Amino acid sequence: VVELLECIAPLLLLLLACGLDHALVTMLSVIQEHSFVQYSFHGSHQLSLHVLGRSLMAGLLRSSIGALNTSSHVELDTSNVACLPQPHSLGWQDYADSCLPLLVLVMLCLAQVYAYRLRRAIAAFFFPKREKRRVLYFYNKLLRQRQSFVQRQRKLVTQRAHQLPGLMSSVLGWCCRYWPRLRHWLHRSCTVCGTPRTPQDRVCPTPSCGALYCRPCW
Repeated sequence: VVELLECIAPLLLLLLACGLDHALVTMLSVIQEHSFVQYSFHGSHQLSLHVLGRSLMAGLLRSSIGALNTSSHVELDTSNVACLPQPHSLGWQDYADSCLPLLVLVMLCLAQVYAYRLRRAIAAFFFPKREKRRVLYFYNKLLRQRQSFVQRQRKLVTQRAHQLPGLMSSVLGWCCRYWPRLRHWLHRSCTVCGTPRTPQDRVCPTPSCGALYCRPCW
């Protein structure tokens, strides 16, 4: 569980990165759509020089200046497409490739439990005597815990029995003592562990007690 909780930070970082990517793509798409400008320029010009006269000087000017006679037609269509951003959103394959390492990390967190068990099995294979002492230690510890649990619960039940009941509890106890069938209508729980009442529960056979116990505690 601790290892899985440590995976929350990479998961939040991944979600933050995907959210920022989506926000940037959306913002750049809006800029691309509303900032597009197209320019269209059409024009023409003509240069023509006429030299009149029939003299030698006029003929010389016509032959030299006549080369300057030009005419051109300009049609220019341009836009700012090259300056606009060209955003590309990530595809499902990109998202899958981004989430795959995190998924592998989670699977490793779940598989490390079996790796730890394998480590114990390997140690037991090479050191059987130490493994036997280890098993005996845990078995004795479990027996001590069970014995102390029983003693502790006995003390708890005795302490609850010696407590003075409240006014409402005393009235209900007095009614249940004279009409035992009323106990089935009360919301009771196990005297030891507090588990809600079930049909498999046992009732103390002492007439003046009537304490309720679940099957494991009984």
